[in-house]
Amino acid sequence: MFEINQGRINLALSSAAFAISSAGSVLLHVVLAVTVFGKTGSSLMTSMFVALQWLPALLVVLYRSDWDRGIDPRVRWWRLELASAALTLPLLLLIGGGNYLAVAAVLLVRGLADQVNRINKTVAARVLFPKAKATHYASFLQTSYHFGIALAAVVGIATAGSLDIRWVALIDALTFVVAAGLIAITRCVEKVEEGGEPSPPRPLAARVAEYRSALRNDRRLLVCALLPPLTATFFQGTYSALQPIFPIQKLSLDSAAVSASYIIVSAAVLAGSSAFSFFCKKYRLFEQPFARTQLLAVLLSIAAAALYFGAVWTGSTLASAAQFGLMVLVFEFVWMMGYTGIVAFAPKGQLGSVFGISFALGCFFASVLATLTGALLEVLGGAYTTLIGLLMVGYLSILAAVVLSYSPSGAAVEANGRVVEPS
Repeated sequence: MFEINQGRINLALSSAAFAISSAGSVLLHVVLAVTVFGKTGSSLMTSMFVALQWLPALLVVLYRSDWDRGIDPRVRWWRLELASAALTLPLLLLIGGGNYLAVAAVLLVRGLADQVNRINKTVAARVLFPKAKATHYASFLQTSYHFGIALAAVVGIATAGSLDIRWVALIDALTFVVAAGLIAITRCVEKVEEGGEPSPPRPLAARVAEYRSALRNDRRLLVCALLPPLTATFFQGTYSALQPIFPIQKLSLDSAAVSASYIIVSAAVLAGSSAFSFFCKKYRLFEQPFARTQLLAVLLSIAAAALYFGAVWTGSTLASAAQFGLMVLVFEFVWMMGYTGIVAFAPKGQLGSVFGISFALGCFFASVLATLTGALLEVLGGAYTTLIGLLMVGYLSILAAVVLSYSPSGAAVEANGRVVEPS
């Protein structure tokens, strides 16, 4: 029988907050990206604009990544939502004048608050949700983020050119306020280990050493912590650069196909994250022998790489769209495996640091590869098959090296409130 308890209430409220605030942010980014490409026609400039939205994650982690310490993460969550709302308001003055450099600068500053909160939301999963349900509920929480992305992409494409971009910025600011209100009425169900005032940021070298130590001590965490940055870099970083370019340059379609690609990605991301959430709940993925989880990640990665190559190789619009959508779905499933594995296996007090550093690495390398992809396409023209083929070989080679480093021997580690023997 379905029982309403505080954990489920928190899941509903936090998921709604995450979806609403992410929808507002992505809506603004989608409308701006379409506007920039429409006015400049430059694949390099468009890819650089796309890359800018990931840069704050790296800057945040350079400052600090141990957001487990200090105040209650639930309180920090709603405070940061209000800070993001305030930082969005200057866009109302800048955005109408077409000064994209100033707009990018404001978005960069606001992105710092957003990225701190992105890490903090993962930390909050351990106090908002019951210990035995934290991993599964965290995967549903992440799915709500992708639901917001999907909603924003559809609305953004439907309203591009018809809705004043300043209204989009105002809507974005209001979504942060609504999200803050929803989080303010949640209640913690697990003990909050507050340390009074937030501790001073520790040196980056010490945090990186702690990160490496955590991954070295539990090789399952190593595999899981590297999946998000690897997949984000080689898949999301490159297809984000290709979306405004490939349909027009390779398939000889018009801008409507570019719009369709955003909707395909949104639907595929939502389907992939939702499928993983239900799969993880049904099969208790991280309570199984880890060799099975690892094998699943490898097989799905091979499938995603093959689909990506097929999408740029074929000359058929329908075949390309179908393979592209399936690739994104499978990539998202693998990304979610890594994210949820971090929640399951990160040592106590280090969840924010482990996730923060892994997420920052993914954002940084994805932004670099997105920019390089745009630059190479300008130089090489239509060399999509060669470019993606080489990238997928690189991805699978790195993944193979990570997987081969895993050893089933080691001490028992607590996951989902149970002691699980590495296997």
